[in-house]
Amino acid sequence: MQKFWYHSPVRFYKTMEELEDMTNPQNTQYYGHVKPYPLEVNSYHRYLIPNYQNEIVDTDLSLFLIGDDSIQIPCEFGVSDGKLFRITFISSEEIQGHFEVRDSSGVAIFYSNCVRFTDSTLKDGRKYIRIATQCNYNKNLFSFADNQHDWIITNLPAYCMGEFDIDEDVKSAKTGNLGSTKINSAWTEENVSYKIRAEGDSNILSFVAVHSTNQDFYIDGTKRTRKEKPETTDFTNEITMKFSNVKDENGLNIIFDEDAAFSDAFKMALANGDNTAVYVYNSNYIIPINNA
Repeated sequence: MQKFWYHSPVRFYKTMEELEDMTNPQNTQYYGHVKPYPLEVNSYHRYLIPNYQNEIVDTDLSLFLIGDDSIQIPCEFGVSDGKLFRITFISSEEIQGHFEVRDSSGVAIFYSNCVRFTDSTLKDGRKYIRIATQCNYNKNLFSFADNQHDWIITNLPAYCMGEFDIDEDVKSAKTGNLGSTKINSAWTEENVSYKIRAEGDSNILSFVAVHSTNQDFYIDGTKRTRKEKPETTDFTNEITMKFSNVKDENGLNIIFDEDAAFSDAFKMALANGDNTAVYVYNSNYIIPINNA
């Protein structure tokens, strides 16, 4: 039984039974380790938890990746009014498995679909694109009380191949008797295309289709607007989507402040002159950060 649409590449459910429920279309296509979702290694990822049966009693939580081994993952949890709303994590190892959120007694209270941490870097230096978005498609199912931190921030299995073009709307008029034309007004907009390697995964396709309609949708730190709905067929291997940049009143691109979004997971170490950014895990372990 599918209780709600959960448009997210990584989905956390309260029970393993919900994750294994084959009457839920989101579970039936690529379940378990057959097609794990690729997450960029050595990058920070944040996912939102649906505001449904997300109550917790124990706030001393930990995150494990269950694969060939059980590995604890550095993480930070967003808890408010006794409910779990978001999870932030990073892995420095290329490992695969499903996530389990555990309480202080080691009991799993949330389970995820399978993921694989991987280095997406191509020989020419291109990497998976990074997105930031909010779950505006269902404002009752997801919390927006903390607008600064309640974001999905992760990667998509997509690359920017340098494909861009210009949309234009030009109005011209004839001048005098000389048979010439002048431009009365012109509107132009720059577009960028991205190739998304969905490989037939409808969860990726639906996530992109739904979240790219948001007013706040960022790709690689720049606010974008989707120009057209992606055309897909059964088991589409790759789709191309076109986006335009959103500009401010000065004509500059609008930039996403990722440091501010992750500020709840970072603290500054004032013991040196550089004010080194550190990641505080469970308020007890301090991990220096290279890419904060």
